[in-house]
Amino acid sequence: MKNKFQDFFSKYGNSRIAIVTHNKADADSISSAYALNKILPKSIICTHEEMRLGAQMLADKFSIETHELSSLKKEEFEGIVVVDTSAYTLVPEAAGWKILAIIDHHRSDGRDMKGEFEIIETSSPSAAEIIANLLPEIDKEMAFALSVGIISDGARFKSSRAGSFKTLAMLMEIAGAEYEELLEYAEPEPRQEAKIAMLTAMKRVEFVYAAGYVIATTEVGSNESDAASIIADAADVAFVAKWKNREQETRISARARKSVKVPLNEVMGEVGKMFGGAGGGHPKAAGAALKTHSDEALKKCVEVFIEKAEKKESEKI
Repeated sequence: MKNKFQDFFSKYGNSRIAIVTHNKADADSISSAYALNKILPKSIICTHEEMRLGAQMLADKFSIETHELSSLKKEEFEGIVVVDTSAYTLVPEAAGWKILAIIDHHRSDGRDMKGEFEIIETSSPSAAEIIANLLPEIDKEMAFALSVGIISDGARFKSSRAGSFKTLAMLMEIAGAEYEELLEYAEPEPRQEAKIAMLTAMKRVEFVYAAGYVIATTEVGSNESDAASIIADAADVAFVAKWKNREQETRISARARKSVKVPLNEVMGEVGKMFGGAGGGHPKAAGAALKTHSDEALKKCVEVFIEKAEKKESEKI
């Protein structure tokens, strides 16, 4: 991967480039884009929709300026670099752009982008970890941001590997930051409106017990990923839906306890295809965008999860 990145950098290092994250950027995607932006002098960062809180805190700390990809003139840029996704569903504004490179760690479910250079490592818990091991030099600010990305997307190391600890230790030394400080950005204290949204989601929770798992569903107006994480602390699996009226689509966030054997990225990928959308992510944390209403979307998520869970049980016999 280092050789492939060096080839990309040699060819496009001085080109005018837009670095694009998935919509509603999180700490992992914004830290990855920021690090690339610092070594690509003619690049800008693009993201769509309001950033998640940890990402916004990083943007404020380092004065990270972001743009809307749809507002740019393609002829003024060599192309785009896409980080932390490889699916048009999560960044539809990228359609029609020349993709110079993709740097991603998600599994192939929903992947429909093709780039001239593709650096995809599905075994990595975060895009930030990939980028930290690609860059020839990392300064103090980059190290701080990438550390936050690794902690955030690794869910405090629930989905990490041995190399994650080694990479984080190296970055923390460069940043001169303690873990407690980094955690304030990786898992920020929710705003009051977010707390209210999550409590409202919990009031609406419905659940079933099937295939040995407690499966919970609910619908929210915002903060679906945060709500899914909290509900999954009580249930085994949580599917949380948010209906987006303007786009006429449902966003699903799915979370599972570490004991759950069914990979949620597979569930989200399958459900996404059923409803003209796409889904993917990690085995314990995944998401999807579906062209159907939330009621039908949640019902199908539960059905597909149960089917996969029962299949795994039958394979043991």
